[in-house]
Amino acid sequence: MDMFEFSIQMEKDAEALYRKMAETAPVEGIKKVLLMLAEDEVRHRVAIENLQKKMDAAPVEGVALDIKTVFEEMKQDDNITNISVDAVEDYKKAVEIEKRGMEFYQQKFAEADDPESKRLFEILMKQETYHLRTTENLLDVVQTPEWWVTNAEFNPQDNNYY
Repeated sequence: MDMFEFSIQMEKDAEALYRKMAETAPVEGIKKVLLMLAEDEVRHRVAIENLQKKMDAAPVEGVALDIKTVFEEMKQDDNITNISVDAVEDYKKAVEIEKRGMEFYQQKFAEADDPESKRLFEILMKQETYHLRTTENLLDVVQTPEWWVTNAEFNPQDNNYY
């Protein structure tokens, strides 16, 4: 499997996981965040496919600022402290997927020898970084909802990274 096929499959797998997790999300805010992450993964896949076809890989803008708004809304949701921890393993898996994705794109950025590939991998690295922070926040929500409501902060710099 070449780099493009691997990247595309990695994005498809992450999208599928986020959509599956959204189906059983314990509160509406978590469902929204998971679906936003899934849509980001679709945009990543399309950008990689365009690069593979040697088309212009347009910049891929993420949704970090929108996710920040949803996290703020969740703090006001009274149901947030009644979350079951049954799905913790899925949330841990999401954290691991994002760590692997970030490391993979860092490696591909270092190996890339053309400006277009470097630009895409740099964007994907940054977005995987905020996906990692987002999944870590979601894991905190399901593991310690009472603590999260009073203490957590989610402050991305812009839509592409922290």
